[in-house]
Amino acid sequence: MPKLLLKVVPDGGRNHFSHFFGKLTVILSFEETLDLPEGGSFSFYNDYLYALHYVEANDKQVNRKGNAFKVAFKESSLWIPGHYFLLFRSGDMIFRFDLLLDKNGAFSETAVRECQKLSDEDILSDSLPSHGIWVHRFSRTPGFIQLKHWIITRLQHRAFNGLRSLNGYGTLEYCNNVLITSPITDFLSSHILVMKVLAEVKCDSKGADCSTLYKPNSGDPFYEIEQLFRNDEETTFFDIRLPSLKDRLFILRNVGALLEPDAEPGLKKVLSHCPTYYDSVFFTDTQESIDLLLEREPYLQERFPEYNRLTVEPYTLDETIRLFFDEVSIASLKFSPEATDAACRWITEYYQQGDFRYWTRSEIRQYLRGQVTPSYTRRALSAIQQGATPTEVLDVKVEDLH
Repeated sequence: MPKLLLKVVPDGGRNHFSHFFGKLTVILSFEETLDLPEGGSFSFYNDYLYALHYVEANDKQVNRKGNAFKVAFKESSLWIPGHYFLLFRSGDMIFRFDLLLDKNGAFSETAVRECQKLSDEDILSDSLPSHGIWVHRFSRTPGFIQLKHWIITRLQHRAFNGLRSLNGYGTLEYCNNVLITSPITDFLSSHILVMKVLAEVKCDSKGADCSTLYKPNSGDPFYEIEQLFRNDEETTFFDIRLPSLKDRLFILRNVGALLEPDAEPGLKKVLSHCPTYYDSVFFTDTQESIDLLLEREPYLQERFPEYNRLTVEPYTLDETIRLFFDEVSIASLKFSPEATDAACRWITEYYQQGDFRYWTRSEIRQYLRGQVTPSYTRRALSAIQQGATPTEVLDVKVEDLH
C-alpha cells in the first residue's frame, strides 16, 4: 500500500486557530515494484468537490525520486476542520486518499483505494482539472453539489461514447433539457454557461430573462420571443428555405414571470419553440415556480427527466466561509491570522442563527468594498503617516472588521 504524509504549515508559522491559511506539503511513496509511468497529477478536494489544489507531476512544485513524490503546493489555502480527499493519477492508475483534518491542523488518513476508469475520480483527476475555470471558479461555487455531479455524469457519458466509437458503435444522445431551482439569481446565468462548457455540451447558446419576453401592451407582444428564437442560419432545399438543424441551447431565467395569468400567451409561444428535438432549454427559478410550470404544462414532465432537475442547495458553513475568503482574495485583501479567525467565528455565529444560508457574492463584495477596505485603508494610511513601513500594514486586522 502507498504511504502518505501531509503537513500544512500555517502562514506566519502560527497554528492556534482552528481555521487558518497555510501551505500544504504532500509526501507520497509507492513500492518500487509498482510500475508508475512518467507524468501524472495531484488533485486535492474537500467533500463538497471544492478544488483546493491541482498540479501536474512534471511541475516544479513536484519532486520525484523513483516512486516517491514530494509536492510543495506554492499557493496558500484556507484550512477548515473536516473531510478532504487527495487524488493521485499516473497513467491509467488513480488512487484516492480520504482524509480528515482535525481542529489542531493535523491530517489523518481514513481510507485509500484504487479507482477505476470512468469513475467520478477519473473525471475529477483528468477531464475537469484541465479546465482552469473548474479549479478556480465553478468548483468553488457554494450550493452547487448537484450541478457538479451533473457535469461529472455528462463527462462520463461523453467518455463512454468515445469508447463505443472506438469499437464501431454509434453515439448515444442524452437529454439537454434541465430545470434548475434556486432561491437566488446572483451570477446564476453565467454559472450555467460555465456548466455547459465544462460538461462539453456542444451547441450554441442564448439566454434571456423571461420577464422581458412577453409584452402584451405593445404592438407586437411576441417580438422579443421571436427575436430570441430566430434562426439566422438557413439552408435551401430546392426552392424551399429551411432553418438550420444546428443544435441550440436556451437559458431562460425567471420563468415564473410567464406563469402570471396575463402572460399565458407568452408562455405558450415560448414552449412552441423549445424544447424541441434540436433546441434544448435550461429553465431557472424558485422551486415554487418550477413546480407550477410542471403542473400547468404536465407534458413537460417527460421533457425534463428527474436526473436533469437540479437544485442550488443551502450553503454549508464550510462553503459560506470559503466563499467569503474567495471574495477577500478577489478584493486583493489579506487577513491576518487573528482577523481570519475572527471572521470565521462571526460567520459561524450568524450561520448557526440561520443567516448566510444563501449569502451572495454581491452582498460579500458590498461588505468588503463598503466597509472593510475603507476601514483598513484609513488605519494603514494613519500608521504610515506615523512612521510605520508599508510592510507593517499589509494585512487586514480585527479592528478593520465591522
